[in-house]
Amino acid sequence: MNLYELMLIFDPKLGEETVEKILTKTEERIKSFGGEIEKIDKWGIRRLASVFNKKRKLNQGVYVVIYFKSETSVPEKVSSYLKVTENILRYSIIKSMPETLQEIKGEPVPEQNEIKQPEEAKPSQPQAAEQQIGESK
Repeated sequence: MNLYELMLIFDPKLGEETVEKILTKTEERIKSFGGEIEKIDKWGIRRLASVFNKKRKLNQGVYVVIYFKSETSVPEKVSSYLKVTENILRYSIIKSMPETLQEIKGEPVPEQNEIKQPEEAKPSQPQAAEQQIGESK
């Protein structure tokens, strides 16, 4: 099973109840496709990078990130479901790194090995020969 991040952006005018209903349905869909919800991270209202829906000039959105584990076929099914779901401005599903799961669970993430510096290089034969020539002058 792989770990995935699903980011959803909702219209802030929907209200908290509507957003919760959509999240509940999305969770149920992920579970019905065989996925396991690891964590739901609600970021709240954030400024959008660009204006959505020029008629309404949306410049803010409600951000929610759902972390879930599933087989590789599940994200495609979830994406198909989200395409036809109303009130979602944008969504994105990406495969996460294993370290992300450890961070979600609050476990310490092992640091990457430091790059070892090579030992001082020994002079090669051409350099040694140049030194000998320079000394003989």
